[in-house]
Amino acid sequence: MNLMQDAPNVVSEDGLRALLAEGHSADVLCRVTPTRTSAQWSGVWTVHCLSPDGEMRRLLVTSRNNMVGREFKTINGLVSFLAGLGVSIVSIPMLEGKVASHKLDDAS
Repeated sequence: MNLMQDAPNVVSEDGLRALLAEGHSADVLCRVTPTRTSAQWSGVWTVHCLSPDGEMRRLLVTSRNNMVGREFKTINGLVSFLAGLGVSIVSIPMLEGKVASHKLDDAS
């Protein structure tokens, strides 16, 4: 079974890294408007990989085997993930339904 053919609209973390290097963007979608508790912001964000031409959108999943969408519950976790991908400037949507796009610095 070829998972990329069977589930073309999802991407693993390793797949996202490879696609970002090819010029795709990592779009952060706010699923639940965050709330602040002390110094911590909590909400729900998902990451989607968007092709350079805007035609293909893939949801980041926890693994290609179970294909459950990966959700980030805190801003700290989301920023750590994006920084680990090589994103140098992070923008985080703070309202449900809003999206922020991220590319690697050397990607055109």
